[in-house]
Amino acid sequence: MGGSESKSSDVKHELLFTEEERARVQDIFCTISHSHKTFNKENLLHFTTPVLDHLTSSRLFYMIEGPVPEHKHHSRHPHHHRHHSHPHSTHHPHENVIHFHHFASHLAVLLKGDVTELSHACIFLASTNPSPIPASDLVQFVGTILHSYEKLLTAHCTAYQSWIFSNKADEQRHERLACSLLSSLLKAEDNLTVGPNDEPAETSPTLSFHADQVEEWLSRCHIFLQVLRQVLKGTFQFYPTEPHQIIFQPRLPQVRDTNWSRFSTILDFSSVLFLNAALPMELQTQWKLIYSNVLHGHSFSRFLQCVTGAGQPSVLVVKDKKKRIFGGFASIPWRIGPKFIGDHACFLFQVGSIFNMYKPTGYNSNYMYLNTQQQTLPNGLGMGGQFEYFGLWIDQSFDHGHSKAGIKGCTTYGSPQLSEEPEFKIDYIEVWAVGRKKKDNEDEDDDDDDDDEYGDEAKGGKQKSLLDKLEDADKALLDFVDRGTRSDHLREEPIVEETKAHNIIMSPF
Repeated sequence: MGGSESKSSDVKHELLFTEEERARVQDIFCTISHSHKTFNKENLLHFTTPVLDHLTSSRLFYMIEGPVPEHKHHSRHPHHHRHHSHPHSTHHPHENVIHFHHFASHLAVLLKGDVTELSHACIFLASTNPSPIPASDLVQFVGTILHSYEKLLTAHCTAYQSWIFSNKADEQRHERLACSLLSSLLKAEDNLTVGPNDEPAETSPTLSFHADQVEEWLSRCHIFLQVLRQVLKGTFQFYPTEPHQIIFQPRLPQVRDTNWSRFSTILDFSSVLFLNAALPMELQTQWKLIYSNVLHGHSFSRFLQCVTGAGQPSVLVVKDKKKRIFGGFASIPWRIGPKFIGDHACFLFQVGSIFNMYKPTGYNSNYMYLNTQQQTLPNGLGMGGQFEYFGLWIDQSFDHGHSKAGIKGCTTYGSPQLSEEPEFKIDYIEVWAVGRKKKDNEDEDDDDDDDDEYGDEAKGGKQKSLLDKLEDADKALLDFVDRGTRSDHLREEPIVEETKAHNIIMSPF
């Protein structure tokens, strides 16, 4: 095993590393082995468990002590290229040890390997029955790796540290995202997530997948492939620089100007990771809260001034009284008018208990609608579908909305009914502006807006409210629409100043 080295096989894998990386691998080995010529299972577990759970770390040791796979292979046979017998299929004496070259070769496969090699590593690390692998084991493994990624970000990512998530005690939050990422494997015909005996696929004892199916899934699931590579690098501390300077991917956005002492988001880590990965790349760097009904008041006029005054693309998140969380991404700034606006970058989504993304079908261009004070047109905010039959609708009354879909889903986004019932009662609403606001060298009008919003504060003066920038006619319109809360008495909440650390944007792309 790892104690008897195969130099010819090992050396060609080590060539995947640069000279600088080989020195780093040597340092990692010395740390694990405490500068000895070999290390054992206990040594590896001590090194890897800060990131990986105990079971995955144990399986990682058994994988590393086994034979190194062929570097290049093209077979699509589901049982081809298994690393070696699984840890629980044979007895592994405690004294088994691993030498440097054998370790370096396996590390090359884990850190530099292609999708085929990584898919076989996933299968080995995920299950005691890798041929084929049970669906439940694969779901649990993907959830475990997502949990490990969050642990990495907690320790080293400034962008993650700019968030305060309120439901970290929810042990199922990673597994729910795992089910979504694996949906292409788990879903049976007619989009029903069931196993062969009508049980949920993620817990089915009979549903399983062969290696070629797992490889095909991994090649298409880019977000998990990125997470897996990042977790493997983090597990072995394979960083070219200090941990706080690492580039994490997939990226979590930096939060700007959000007063966490007075606000608690309805989103969790998995939801933000899922949504941010779906945004256009240039909008993934940072988010800024522009409206919360808890923080800014449950008022449609206040909502209007916040979403139309932001001048940026935004993510709308709704939590209804049935505790369903859903919403939509507006690819352009919201503006009041009688016509639909937006483009094909818009989408609808569900997060929280289930994770789904619904992109435009191309059937029509009814992406975004916002209107008020009309006698013959709907008054409120809508995304997708058509008047009175929106994929997502927030009524101007601001206490209810609807999500409607035909047999084939919303005509614009192909989405099903997002809420538990077609008509829903609103509990919480959040709107996040996403991406950086345009600077002076990009657009003269945006430059003026930036100066108004941030200039006085940067000079030590009082920051202007959105109310100060509204024309008198706009104020009159908003006051007329409002149903109870006078916006002029709800000035902007004070924000927490950004520290130097908050301005560091982790760019994984």
